[in-house]
Amino acid sequence: MGTDTRFWLKSMLENEFENKIEYKHFQREIKNRGYFVVKTDNNTVKIYTPELAFILTSKQVPALEDLRKETFINGFDYLDTYVDGYRRGEQYFKKEFRVSPNTLYGVNAEQYVRDLHLNYFHVQHISSHQGWSYVKKNYPIILTHKAVKEFGYYSGIVNKVDEQIEKHPRLFATFDKCENDLPPQHINKQIPELNETELSEIIIKHFSFFNGKCPRKHKSILSDGNFRKLIEWTIYFYKNQFEVPEIRDPIKIVNTNKTFVQLAFKYLFKELHKSSPYHKNLFTFYSRAFIKYSLDKRSNFIGVRNNDEVKKLMKIKH
Repeated sequence: MGTDTRFWLKSMLENEFENKIEYKHFQREIKNRGYFVVKTDNNTVKIYTPELAFILTSKQVPALEDLRKETFINGFDYLDTYVDGYRRGEQYFKKEFRVSPNTLYGVNAEQYVRDLHLNYFHVQHISSHQGWSYVKKNYPIILTHKAVKEFGYYSGIVNKVDEQIEKHPRLFATFDKCENDLPPQHINKQIPELNETELSEIIIKHFSFFNGKCPRKHKSILSDGNFRKLIEWTIYFYKNQFEVPEIRDPIKIVNTNKTFVQLAFKYLFKELHKSSPYHKNLFTFYSRAFIKYSLDKRSNFIGVRNNDEVKKLMKIKH
């Protein structure tokens, strides 16, 4: 396959695709059936979000190559990768979770359904998402063959679980109920560390509003060049365990409220390190990244008040 180039799907985050006829078709299908079916020469697979269906069946998807070069990608080039991952996911489920009818209606049936429920909704199989069913609500913001194969893999597993639910409705009648789940500490015993692609995807997702217009000032918050710098610095900061990057040319123009910027830095930290106190270098990074904030006081940064408007801009669900 060669180098697995990273493409940032900026247009997806900015919702530029939502008025396209194809996207609306996928959206209707998934709303009505729960999935969209794609048939290739020898395979039939399901895709669970209209965004991913749009990506994998479009010949020209606008993207940024490694956050810099504007280009178009052919989503069909990734479809075989998705299919391969999908088939591997189905095979994994058959090997690890397929049981006989005697088990399904025997003394171990309740435990079997419970194990599936925990894996489907709660267990952190990969670092940035919980449960196999994350594929029903997400799509790759940074497109790589690795990311697409991962989505295909877990979609294949989800398909097999859903088939079980459809075949045995009485047994799975309360499958989606979570009242009796184990506490989180019993579910996530080992959480894998974020790899660089996953880290980049989370940072770009939550910081993408910096590349749009301020809802109050109605101006672009950052230029494209400054936005790319901020993303690169932020990836470096978290990739290198809170080491402040070397910033020779800090950002001069920021067209939004200072509190929006302060909260964005703090909210992103908590998305990546939910149970950790703010690292002392977070303020240092913030004050060095922007010339106009270079003389800010740490106490003001720490004490800034919560604002749900910023969380909405950052696509943070709370």
